[in-house]
Amino acid sequence: MYDLLILNGKIISGMGNPWYFGDLAIAKGKIVRIGQLSKEKADRVIDARGCFVAPGFIDGHSHSDLFLFSHPEADSKILQGVTTEIVGMDGLSVAPIDEGNVADWQRLLSGLTGDLPVVWKWRSLADYLRAIDAVPVSVHVASYVGLGTIRLKVMGMTDREAAPDEIDRMKRLAAQSLEEVARGISGGLVYPPNQYQTTKEIVEIAKVVREYDGIFDVHLRNEGDHLVQAMDEAIEIGRQAQIPVLISHFKVAGKKNWGQSEPILQKIDEARREGVDLTISQYPYTAGSTMLHAVVPPWYHAGGPERLIQRIREERERIKKDLERDGWDNLAKGVGWESIVIASVKSDGNKKYEGKRVTEIAAMRGIKDPIDAALDLLVEEDLGVGMLLFSMDEKDVVNIMRHPSVNFITDGLLAGKPHPRTYGTFPRILGRFVREKGILSLEEAIRKMTSLPAEKMRLKNKGKIIENGDADITVFNLDMIRDHATYENPRQSPAGIEWVIVNGTVVAEKGKPTHAKPGKTIKAR
Repeated sequence: MYDLLILNGKIISGMGNPWYFGDLAIAKGKIVRIGQLSKEKADRVIDARGCFVAPGFIDGHSHSDLFLFSHPEADSKILQGVTTEIVGMDGLSVAPIDEGNVADWQRLLSGLTGDLPVVWKWRSLADYLRAIDAVPVSVHVASYVGLGTIRLKVMGMTDREAAPDEIDRMKRLAAQSLEEVARGISGGLVYPPNQYQTTKEIVEIAKVVREYDGIFDVHLRNEGDHLVQAMDEAIEIGRQAQIPVLISHFKVAGKKNWGQSEPILQKIDEARREGVDLTISQYPYTAGSTMLHAVVPPWYHAGGPERLIQRIREERERIKKDLERDGWDNLAKGVGWESIVIASVKSDGNKKYEGKRVTEIAAMRGIKDPIDAALDLLVEEDLGVGMLLFSMDEKDVVNIMRHPSVNFITDGLLAGKPHPRTYGTFPRILGRFVREKGILSLEEAIRKMTSLPAEKMRLKNKGKIIENGDADITVFNLDMIRDHATYENPRQSPAGIEWVIVNGTVVAEKGKPTHAKPGKTIKAR
């Protein structure tokens, strides 16, 4: 007698080999048998006739760190087939943290998270994951430790090179998190205080990853005009530290750079031929999303959020001049204010601006310069503003999608009027890019959603349909699957995801959550 039988489906193993007809038997959270099992008995039987049975999708870059406390069912993820989320991304993990840093870190992250009523009781990354377990949640959760979070704890928001003793302290903090729970270290080199770190400093801290069989997941220092140099830095970190490097949400941003994806991808192949374990991740859209305060040059962030707001108030003309400069990841100059859309704000009074371009907001407010409209919002919202940036070309998105090293992610933010990737990434790939356009084979797309990220992030027993593997499974109808989330109406669940199973328990059925919460945090390596 089994807990669950999945019969009559077309099984995709997740390892890239062709699908095959078969049945699955599940007991105690594991896949215990694969074969012809129609005569077996179980507490529940799912007839997957006409559907594909795949490993549960792994969202290797999530920003659900705090949302899981208020949205433990993780509807935006389970309804698109995600069974495991990796948080602590872009150098911005919510731990390790000191009592004195919590308020500043909350303010800086509010452009990602919104104004969530979450009490930060944890101080270590292990404590944070224990807090998630106590909720409980519907998905599995693993975390990186953030390079920026570590630096904040040791040096605050100071804009200078770290001294040797400070680097040693950061290495010890990284080692503690890796020893306890972290899958690796994440870096967000466009965000403070990561922005202030030299390559040498990052290499020294990243060396700790090697001792724990982890990975360095990095948001590059530049994704537009200086992408090549930023890639060179990531490659050099991998080479010197002798660790795997994963470049997050890989893209070619800025209209003048469109069409350069093929030579850029060749750099990845060259690095791999030279022995650097370099891979990439991607979401299947032409717009990105992040915190609006990222448009302000890095030197204005030194000293923390209060100093940043003060500078916006007192040094505005200087900021405007610096926004015309190159030499940093100048997002606004790269895409233009007409291509930046406000995704989220904290106050009710400014909700009317969600979904509006900065140029539209300037007109609504009777302001001539859109820079002033953006900076005014940052002050009014205490930095808690999220944005969308329409910065990419679909031809480059497709070229990147085809690369064998890429795994798919949502990079999903949940506040306000979010990017549609939060609700639609995985069905969009299967519906638009597999079924409709034939960009990828079905088996290759599933590999990039399952076994590939599982291998990169050392998620044992996940990402594959194998006997004794974890019973995290997504059953979908390829003829029906499609994303419904749009930029205008992003909070729409997809079609075609029939059943989602986490730890042997059905968490979604026919596009609806079951309210079960069998998810676990992933700690042991």
